[in-house]
Amino acid sequence: MRRIIFRLLASFRSSRAEQDLAREIRSHLQLLEDQNIARGMDPEEARYAAQRAFGGVEQVKERQRDARMFRWLAGWPMDLRLGGRMLVKYPGLTIVGGVAMAFGIAVGLVVVQVLSLFTNPTLPLSEGARLVEIRSIDVAANVQEKKVLHDFLEWQQSLRSLTDVGAWRDSSRNLVVAAGDARPVKVAEMSVSGFRLAGGEPLMGRVLVEADQQAAAPAVVVIGYEVWRTRFGSDPNVLGRAVQLGNQHPTVVGVMREGFEFPVSHDAWLPLKTAVLDQEPRSGPAISVFAKLAPGETMQTAQAELTTAGRRSATASPATHQHLEPRLRPYATMLVPDGPVETGILYSIYIFIALLLLLICGNVGLLLFARAASREADLVVRTALGASRGRIVAQMFAEALVLGGVAAILGVTAAGLALRTWGMVFLETNLGRLPFWFDLSLSPRAFAVAIVLTVGGAAIAGVMPALKITQRMGDRLKRTSAGSGGVQFGGVWTVVIVAQVAATVIFPALVYWEQSQVRRVTDFDAGFANEQYLAVQIEGDPADAGSNADAATPGHNARLAATLAELRRKVAEQPGVGGVTFTEDLPTTNHPQKIIEMGYDRDLGAAASAGGSKAEPPLREATIAAVDPSYFEVLDAPVVAGRGFTPADAVPGSRVAIVDQGFVDQILQGRNAVGQQVRFRFPGPSSRRWAPGNRADAAGPGDWYEVIGVVRELGVGAPTQPGRAAGFYIPATPDLFGQIHMMVHVRGGDPLTLAPQVRAAATAVDPSLRLVALQRASEANNDVLWMMRLWRRITVVLSSVALVLSLAGIYAVLSFTVVRRTREIGVRVALGASRGRIVAATFRRPLLQVALGIVLGTAITFTAATLIRYTEFPGSESDLTVQGMALIVGYGIVMLGVCMLACVVPTRRALTIEPTIALRME
Repeated sequence: MRRIIFRLLASFRSSRAEQDLAREIRSHLQLLEDQNIARGMDPEEARYAAQRAFGGVEQVKERQRDARMFRWLAGWPMDLRLGGRMLVKYPGLTIVGGVAMAFGIAVGLVVVQVLSLFTNPTLPLSEGARLVEIRSIDVAANVQEKKVLHDFLEWQQSLRSLTDVGAWRDSSRNLVVAAGDARPVKVAEMSVSGFRLAGGEPLMGRVLVEADQQAAAPAVVVIGYEVWRTRFGSDPNVLGRAVQLGNQHPTVVGVMREGFEFPVSHDAWLPLKTAVLDQEPRSGPAISVFAKLAPGETMQTAQAELTTAGRRSATASPATHQHLEPRLRPYATMLVPDGPVETGILYSIYIFIALLLLLICGNVGLLLFARAASREADLVVRTALGASRGRIVAQMFAEALVLGGVAAILGVTAAGLALRTWGMVFLETNLGRLPFWFDLSLSPRAFAVAIVLTVGGAAIAGVMPALKITQRMGDRLKRTSAGSGGVQFGGVWTVVIVAQVAATVIFPALVYWEQSQVRRVTDFDAGFANEQYLAVQIEGDPADAGSNADAATPGHNARLAATLAELRRKVAEQPGVGGVTFTEDLPTTNHPQKIIEMGYDRDLGAAASAGGSKAEPPLREATIAAVDPSYFEVLDAPVVAGRGFTPADAVPGSRVAIVDQGFVDQILQGRNAVGQQVRFRFPGPSSRRWAPGNRADAAGPGDWYEVIGVVRELGVGAPTQPGRAAGFYIPATPDLFGQIHMMVHVRGGDPLTLAPQVRAAATAVDPSLRLVALQRASEANNDVLWMMRLWRRITVVLSSVALVLSLAGIYAVLSFTVVRRTREIGVRVALGASRGRIVAATFRRPLLQVALGIVLGTAITFTAATLIRYTEFPGSESDLTVQGMALIVGYGIVMLGVCMLACVVPTRRALTIEPTIALRME
């Protein structure tokens, strides 16, 4: 180890090492000279004899340098300086290749940083690595059993390898600070051990204690720093203040320090009462269980004890626990999917990024190969003067490394900017509020990844062309001296050029398709003036639904119905309000779809069966919408045939429906809809409480519905759904909806100006009502549009980089090909060939390559568009347009122009050279 360290130091301190070596050699020579003088030689003869005995000084120095330092490291400073000079000498290659590699590094960093939140999450806590989550898995159904209150009590008492076993229950409730100011906050009903595990020190007051968990204890709450700052105005006297949190009125006993959001991303904490924990097996509300590994214990030993406890429970209660298996996992991985399919998808993204980087570096390598080929004479001379192949490869790798270093600086900067600007918004749009341990700032691990990507990219872009260009350099020297050509682009490069041209056709077509999808959403006709409507999503207090939140009681439904009726009345009294109605899904958003069967199918089937054969009715799919009876009246959408809904239709057992014009055109083929019988072919279990045939054992067709009216199309199908929707409306009261949306018609003004009055009305009616989202109905697809536009931006950037890089590569390769034929052109001119024939012969192969690439890219684009057109894919009706085809053809003409430019410039230069000069150029 000492020798290795010494050699490393000597390699980077070559001047000092040379001085030490020179002094040591002089000492040896002086010693030999003194010995010769002692034998009786005169000083001059003694000096010559010492030099003969010692040997060649330079040869000795070379051997000592090889033994005392890593010679290949000593030349790196010079190679890096040369690489820097090459960047300046070839600015076009530097810009194109640097931007391409910077883009690849930036994409790699962003993906690694985002995926690491799921594949390798860490808790920013002092003992975060020892925090675990306990799950109970129903292995028969392969689902997680969340109702584990009964098991939680047993785990608390029996487990010895885990400490501070606690539980928490998630909810969202309205926090009422002042009159009319009710806004939702994320609340955790949590065991007090959670504050110990997360190191929760309060900013003011105290945290929850064991006494707060008693059933008879006064109601208390601990609030988060952000809630205290934004909702209470950083009031220093907030302790002891009674607030309304949903239907409860707890007293504030503490304010947590900034950044504390344990268990996940919570704003306030209530004690998990012991009365809630007194439940039968597999009953009660859903909870999550956390704990910490005891000192000296590992995940393996704790899992073994937990498995033993699970077997005891299965033996004691086989009816409920026969298929339950408790499992342990790191706490930070609670949001990470543990299925093999989900895990495979996550890690497959790494493979995609690796292929993208390989493609980018391969293209940069093509540019570097063309540049290296133009320096062939220089490399041949260096080889003749004794430079080894490894030394030349090392120099070209150093040049690529300098380019990669510049690209890494740009890539890291771009990645940090992208993560700060779009990263959190992108994740929250898809996943909701993120856990407190999700941090998208670039970590030391990300910088290590950037270094690996830089070195790996430089190896691909620098070493591979160097190995190709340095093959059989001795033979190359003879051929060059004889006047024959040197390195040539072979069939592999032809394939590369064709593939690049095809890619440059496909990428713009992809951008055009994505733009058509954005335009499809923005231009979607809702069928009514949705810009005049305020859309409000409403949620009730989960604590009011009873201990089993999955099955609300009839009493809860009745209270919710009365609350919503009063809210409707108060909102309708506001100035400028033209009407208030409710729907389960907003227009122009995704609605549930079901297979339906028509009444005449039944009659045809019966007739066919009487004739000796059984006919299966065709499968048709309708888009289902549950609406309040006043829905069509408030949306100013009169019934065009039959009648509309009445309050008497929205009662249990009513089986009437209204269809839209799309249903008439697609399902009924223009037949009269009023009086038709429709039923759901496979209703099955449904989360929709209003759904027909919603029984636990439902597996066959449901009850028949009678169509009583027809309305125009009102956006029951989302713009991202394939084709035209066949709308099927069912009447229901909003308390039976799976999710409740209130739509308020505001005449003469911006609907959002009514938002404060709606909030005040909701607070006055029931402070526990949570208004989750207030927006214009025309903005219902804003999240979808944001995502689509983000992907479009990403595709545009990716396409631009690929386009510029491919065009630069094509130009470089074709230009080099023509330059290499300068001698041939001179010979042909000397033999009397016309300039036209020379130009045609020169252009033939490059034009053929580019034309082949354009044809291939166009064929792939049209094939994909055709498949999209005839499959259930969004936008399938408008992708293959005349405008799109014209753009592709026009782009092909541009590509041919670039190819001609790549050939014209060097060919024109070659034609202006005198034949005698061209013959001597090699």
